[in-house]
Amino acid sequence: MFTLDEKKYDETKMSEKGQVSYVQIQNIARRRQDLAMEIDNLNVLEKHYVSVLKEELPKEVKEDKNAKAKD
Repeated sequence: MFTLDEKKYDETKMSEKGQVSYVQIQNIARRRQDLAMEIDNLNVLEKHYVSVLKEELPKEVKEDKNAKAKD
């Protein structure tokens, strides 16, 4: 049983074409969920590597304001 447009249907009572469509919709939903999880994982990895990269960037040298005044 599944619900479509607020109506319940028995997929076993559908035509072969209807059953194939139903299975395809299930596969699409599953794939969409898998892709959403993969995107979440990629976002976490990206944050991690951005953090690592920031730590590895050369440190900026802060100029001493008094040293400029002496020049």
